[in-house]
Amino acid sequence: MPAAGTLAQYVDYAPAAADAGVHELFVDCGQTGASLAERVDLAGRFIEGVRRG
Repeated sequence: MPAAGTLAQYVDYAPAAADAGVHELFVDCGQTGASLAERVDLAGRFIEGVRRG
């Protein structure tokens, strides 16, 4: 699991983790200086990126 990276890197990591047998991921969007609205947007973009594949 990467300790830091871009949103695109995390989106790419999710299917690789699934292929390796991982069944759950925890992504903490609260570890930034971003506002709550920005963190919610980031989480939404992560989910949409993973869904797109």
